[in-house]
Amino acid sequence: MPPVRKPKPQKIEKQSTPKKTINKAKEVVSGQLKKKVAKSKPQKEKRPERGVVVVKHLPHGFFEHQLRQYFRQFGRVLRVRLARSLRTGNSKGYAFVEFEYPEVAKVAADTMDNYLMFQKVVKASYIPPEKQTFNFFRTSVKKVVNKAGKEIYVSDVTKATQRSVKKQNDWDESACQKRTVNNLNKIKKLQEKYKDLGIDFSDLMVEPVKKTKKTTEEETTEASTSQAATKAGGKKQKQAAKKEPKLEDLLGTTINEDSDDEDYVDASDDDSELEIEEEDEDSEPTSDDSDEEVELPLPPKKKNKVSLSDKLKRKPGTGGVQKKKLAPVVKNTKSAATQKLQLAAAKSLAKPLPKGKAKKSKK
Repeated sequence: MPPVRKPKPQKIEKQSTPKKTINKAKEVVSGQLKKKVAKSKPQKEKRPERGVVVVKHLPHGFFEHQLRQYFRQFGRVLRVRLARSLRTGNSKGYAFVEFEYPEVAKVAADTMDNYLMFQKVVKASYIPPEKQTFNFFRTSVKKVVNKAGKEIYVSDVTKATQRSVKKQNDWDESACQKRTVNNLNKIKKLQEKYKDLGIDFSDLMVEPVKKTKKTTEEETTEASTSQAATKAGGKKQKQAAKKEPKLEDLLGTTINEDSDDEDYVDASDDDSELEIEEEDEDSEPTSDDSDEEVELPLPPKKKNKVSLSDKLKRKPGTGGVQKKKLAPVVKNTKSAATQKLQLAAAKSLAKPLPKGKAKKSKK
């Protein structure tokens, strides 16, 4: 039999199974991770647009305070930064000024451009908000007060070193105790780190003596007793000062000094002599010479005046102003009473002779 051709099987197209679409846009898998992402990347709030002006070719002496005061005439100034050297702290000659509104900043830049100030032509340019990609007001220069009390500008590194040195030089008891506790904690951490190597730091550690309540109470009582003692001593001194001085203390040795004087005469004798003199003058006529009273001039008082030239004189080898030493003032031991007595004695000696005696002497 001849071969028979078999019919070819018909191809039946199978229906394709629908493929599951994977959402690749999902970034967060769980709610916890979503919270963590939100905390790590906080959304930055849009700041209002500000206007910044760059000022160049600034003269010396035109610093932060002067910049703020000068640019305040255009509008409200928010921030000012003068470029300074990290090594010396001196001005570099340019600054950034931030205004509240960009329009005000633009006006300020236009007016201050090519402005002559202290023999220098100032250059100013406006930076719009879209071009403010860099923080122009970030700086590592800090203001510090030196030993002389003057404000200077230094780098943040030098300020940190100065702060640490000041902290280490603080020898207050509480500060020392705090430092020792911090150092002990560092040593304990090292001991835990090198525990496997068999290194022991316990021999090196000396724990500080902690104050108890009893010691603090004792110190407070001692301080209170010392304060009470000082107050009592001050009261005693005030009471002694308020006491009325005795008559003997006030007089001193004045009685002895008057008695030692050679010209000392009792006041009663002086009065009697003066009365006799007045009667003689009334009864007997006197000559022209007797009319004239003998007056002894009082010694002039010396005034120790120190002139400015004497004060400013300098000795060789000395730098300060040398004050001239005043000579000791010699006090007049003779009082007014003794001088009166001397005058009375001189008058009694210079009395004119009576008429009968005068004729006998002529013969």
